[in-house]
Amino acid sequence: MPLYIVGLPGSGKSAVGRILKEDFGYDVVDFDEILKIETGKSFNDIIRNNGLQTIKSLEGKFLKRFKKFEEKIVVTLGTISNLELFNGKIIYIKIPKEKFVKRLKKINKKYSDKELDIIFEEMHSIFSQKADLVISSENKTKFDISKIIDDFYRKNLKK
Repeated sequence: MPLYIVGLPGSGKSAVGRILKEDFGYDVVDFDEILKIETGKSFNDIIRNNGLQTIKSLEGKFLKRFKKFEEKIVVTLGTISNLELFNGKIIYIKIPKEKFVKRLKKINKKYSDKELDIIFEEMHSIFSQKADLVISSENKTKFDISKIIDDFYRKNLKK
């Protein structure tokens, strides 16, 4: 059964995925990397030029294509539109709203504060409800978060 790492942009999902792969030896699939390979563009470029809807669509395609992850850790792009495709445990890396707003405004200035507040509240609410584990990133290093995920994996899934 796979483990999905979700979180808003800027939550450190990819950095945690790298630590889980390099330091803990997990088999990790990072959708940010697949995105770069498939489109030739980064997450930031796609958000800036095409918007969040394109990211949601691409994540759905990746989830359908890589349906049988089995015992992998999957680092998602962080959207909520494809949660029905998740067939494993979900871990939500929670970041403060201010950090999310700052990150998205830096990537794409066309989003208003009100739009970003709505996006944050909607995504945070759904991730919190669906997640098997919520990890607050405040006062934690990426390694601390990775260790919490490793402990969860060992207790709830086999390695």
